[in-house]
Amino acid sequence: MKRCLAGEQAMFTKPLEKSKAATIASYKISHILAKNKKPFYDGVMIKECFLEAAESLFVYFKNKAEIISTIKDIQLSRQTVTRRVATINKNLESQNMNDLRDCSYFLLQFDEYTDATDVAQLCIFIRMIFPDMTVKEDFLTMIPLKECTRGVDIYDSFLK
Repeated sequence: MKRCLAGEQAMFTKPLEKSKAATIASYKISHILAKNKKPFYDGVMIKECFLEAAESLFVYFKNKAEIISTIKDIQLSRQTVTRRVATINKNLESQNMNDLRDCSYFLLQFDEYTDATDVAQLCIFIRMIFPDMTVKEDFLTMIPLKECTRGVDIYDSFLK
C-alpha cells in the first residue's frame, strides 16, 4: 500500500516540478533579454531555437519527448516576458531598499548624459558601506531632466 501511495503522489509532484522548472527558465531568459536590451518578443524566437536544437541535441536520449515537452511549457510570450522583467525589477528595488536600510553609510554618484532622443538623463549610483565594512555598489535610479542641466536643476530633480 505504501508503494502504491508513493507512486500516486509522484504522479502529482512530477508535473509540478516540471512546471516550476519551466517558470524558472522563463525568468532566466527574460532576465537575459532585459540585460542585453533585446525586444521582449524575442522570447518566442528563443523558444523556437530551443525546440529546433533539442530535436538534434537529444536524439539519443531516452527522455527526448519529455525534454521537448518541458521546453514547450516555457512561457516566453511578449506579455509574459514583460511581467517577468517587472517582477525582477520589483525584487531588485526591494533588495536595494533593504540594503539601504541596513547600511551604515552611503555615497551617491550622479552622472548626467543625453540619450538618443536628445533628452537629458540623470543616472544615480549608490555605494553602501555596511557595519561589517563590506561595500556594495549599485544603480539606484534614472531621472529625466526636462529643463536645464545646471547643478541647481540636477539637485532639485534629485530632491523631487
